[in-house]
Amino acid sequence: MTRIEKIFKRVNEIGADCFVSFDNSDMLYFTQADSEGILLIIEQKTFIFANKLSYDSIINQKPHAEVIQALHGVKSLQEYLIENKIHSIALDLKSTSAFNLETLRKNFEIKDATDFSKQIRIIKEQSEINSIKRAALIARNAFTKVYSMIKIGISEKELQGELDYQMVKHGAQKSAFETIVASGVNTSFPHHKPTDKKIEDGDFLMIDFGACVDGYNSDCTYTFLVGKRTDEERDFYNALFYAQTFAREFIAPNRTKAKDIDKRARDELAKYGLDKYFIHSTGHGVGLDIHELPNIDLSNDTLIVPNMVFTIEPGIYIPGKYGVRIEQTILVKENDVEILGYAPFMEII
Repeated sequence: MTRIEKIFKRVNEIGADCFVSFDNSDMLYFTQADSEGILLIIEQKTFIFANKLSYDSIINQKPHAEVIQALHGVKSLQEYLIENKIHSIALDLKSTSAFNLETLRKNFEIKDATDFSKQIRIIKEQSEINSIKRAALIARNAFTKVYSMIKIGISEKELQGELDYQMVKHGAQKSAFETIVASGVNTSFPHHKPTDKKIEDGDFLMIDFGACVDGYNSDCTYTFLVGKRTDEERDFYNALFYAQTFAREFIAPNRTKAKDIDKRARDELAKYGLDKYFIHSTGHGVGLDIHELPNIDLSNDTLIVPNMVFTIEPGIYIPGKYGVRIEQTILVKENDVEILGYAPFMEII
């Protein structure tokens, strides 16, 4: 079954006439066009409504869709749907602005198709897996060039800039997201933005980064202890290391649920009294979006099956002191999992 057939099967199930998405990742997935626009799927026909600025760029990409110049944005789409006697639209409400929703609601019945495309994208095709693997390898190889720079006195921003440069130099389209480099007390903030702070003796150093290749992303986090270390810091790190390792090794394809993986990580940290400092989910899907399905959290009953790609990234953050996060992107296979872009940098601890 093709991607278009899969999405339209879901559209038929809810009794809608067409599928509309304002999500650029959906457009890339269904048409191979990497740009901004509005995606419309009517049975086996796919359309892209593009504004003046993106129209020529999309045409040059030779997408698997008919490209229509939308001079008036969503109103051009509205006019087209009325002309073609469309009555109901399957719409992903998460990716639809209030303005676009209200515009379409005036003339059409809106059927909730939230996450329909994301649920299809949750199982990766081999071409997608290949792109994610390349992204992971590029990120790893870039980091090997930066690894030797980790020393007392270098700033967070310097490491961030060099890592971003090396990823592009090694073949990435761009960084998958804004690279996080945090040291010392800054590691207690999960999404810290790099500053001019210099790494000091005894600092934890957390680096969270990824590359984007063919529109697909990778994601990993390393945490190091630079210079002198205490027994408390070593034990703190090791507890998190065990939680991440055991959560990953706990996965049994076609038997384990997402919430079970999350629970395994939390149970391990609870042995050390550190589970209260674990303030986010254990992982998330990775693909065209850096955060997509499946969510690896305590509320998710999704069964883990082959060709899913997601992160395992427990973290513990003690306010005003320090934090540790270890993250790997993994590919679920028939009988086990594969770490993508693996490198043994954690041995520094």
